[in-house]
Amino acid sequence: MSRPQCSAEEAVVRAICSPTHFDSVENRISPSLFKGPNTSVSRLAVISLAEHWDLFRRHLQKPPRRLEFIGEIMVGRLQEIGKNYAASRTEITVEQAPEDWNPAHAEIPQKLSGGLANEIIRALVKHRAS
Repeated sequence: MSRPQCSAEEAVVRAICSPTHFDSVENRISPSLFKGPNTSVSRLAVISLAEHWDLFRRHLQKPPRRLEFIGEIMVGRLQEIGKNYAASRTEITVEQAPEDWNPAHAEIPQKLSGGLANEIIRALVKHRAS
């Protein structure tokens, strides 16, 4: 059964935690943030950015994992990056996949390469903890 897709006009966010996805020594986000299939994201249309900070801290930040940033990108921008990625033109979709702990949960079902993941990371708007 297919899940409803998020529209191109919708913004999604992803928690960026160290040491899993962020190297604080190198000050660099790892491509593993978006590499692979079924990458979890969360929809700002359902939960505000401020509420995402609380949600991610409660459910994703467990020692030694520390929430460093929240990365934000429009679904349409993700799709554009995938379509224009020279090495492997990829159709990127974002599917709604609410969960009990996060009603805004969604997933990118496609298996993304490290190179494509790096392109997405460069396009992220990075929000730092306040």
